[in-house]
Amino acid sequence: MLNTKAIADGLARKHGTRDPFRIAREMNFIVVFAPLVEMRGFQQRVKRQRLIYINSDLNEQQQRLVCAHELAHHLIHKGMNRIFMDRNTDLVTQKYENQANHFASELIYSDYELQPFLSRGISAAAEYMGVNYSVAQYRMEEVEPTLWDWDWG
Repeated sequence: MLNTKAIADGLARKHGTRDPFRIAREMNFIVVFAPLVEMRGFQQRVKRQRLIYINSDLNEQQQRLVCAHELAHHLIHKGMNRIFMDRNTDLVTQKYENQANHFASELIYSDYELQPFLSRGISAAAEYMGVNYSVAQYRMEEVEPTLWDWDWG
């Protein structure tokens, strides 16, 4: 089974950040913000240049998630054309979208940052991360509680 968390954590370590925009720049992507109709974002390769398009109508948190989502497609779904698959094959592309959503939440939000939400619940974590309940539930299941994080006040 694909370990998207290990890939996301490795990418964050390699680049010294969890900022998907900085990672994309360092990977030589051109990030384009434009008012995309009925689309949050997509990536494209044109003449050896990699581009990520992000809907400029989204708020900053959603733009970060879209950027990380598109990085996931580049890293773990290389060579797949979702639009082609949707229109010309019987493959279920939702699996790939779910993997990319999981990766985005794993890249942007470290286990340490999400520790407080272990006691606040999935809905609070989903709201904080700007993701739906199922993505938050998946992400929070990966967060290991720390025993040494006491507040000695």
